[in-house]
Amino acid sequence: MNATSTKKKPSLSVAGQPGTFNAIQKVCAIMRVLAQNSPLRLTEIAEATSLNKATTLRILVSLIEEGFVSRVAGAKTYELGQEARVMAISARRTVDIAELAQPSLLRLSERSADTALLSVRSGVEALYLARSVGSHPLQPNYLQIGSRRPLGVGAGSLALMAWLPDAEIDAIIDVIVPRLAKSPRITPKYLRERIVAARKHGHTVLLDAAFPGMGGVGVPVRDDAGQVIAALSVGASSDRIRRREAELAEMLKKEALILARAMAQPARPGALKMIKAS
Repeated sequence: MNATSTKKKPSLSVAGQPGTFNAIQKVCAIMRVLAQNSPLRLTEIAEATSLNKATTLRILVSLIEEGFVSRVAGAKTYELGQEARVMAISARRTVDIAELAQPSLLRLSERSADTALLSVRSGVEALYLARSVGSHPLQPNYLQIGSRRPLGVGAGSLALMAWLPDAEIDAIIDVIVPRLAKSPRITPKYLRERIVAARKHGHTVLLDAAFPGMGGVGVPVRDDAGQVIAALSVGASSDRIRRREAELAEMLKKEALILARAMAQPARPGALKMIKAS
């Protein structure tokens, strides 16, 4: 049983208002939307990026000429092109946190029977890089790999923000307020209260906030310098979270340490690195 079966259209992932986007931001918005959900029609891309169709088409034509976007043969839709795929392959040559997190996500989903998620910060948003779905029939299937949410909307995205400097948190909240309309229970006051609680207990928890009847627990993943580089979280029904908050938090903290060790000691090219869950 899914928490929701409605397929949402991709949404714009650039801060600011459409009228203030510069040329590079417009290109990035189109590429980001295609990366999240493609192939898409011209009207869908324009709607998702808040750009008019003429501007969207002009940018798409240039991206096609450069090989970063392709028009699907026999259809009036667009998808990422070969040059974009080459860039993605090149990016994977660096330490791939999503790959390193897979053992932790598998253990978390197996032991909790719920959905385990890995997210990283992207501006004022959380980007979900990997997940593992447990065996319980009710899962937060509205959270997919590649999904984006404003920071604070969800336990994992709140964990990415909670330990930032206060001035930066204030700035982020100011920017994301217009985006909180879809989650009316999440207000600036609510976020600040949740951040205080997270710093006290070492983990975040949200119940019936981002999505009615659903909740989550999240923890930060830190690098050697103590900076938050990612977040691990478990999403489930609010009742399941309430009953097991402390248990889930301990599981997540353990796996966050394992992932931090893996990130600090990346495997050599071609070598399989074993990280013990001790």
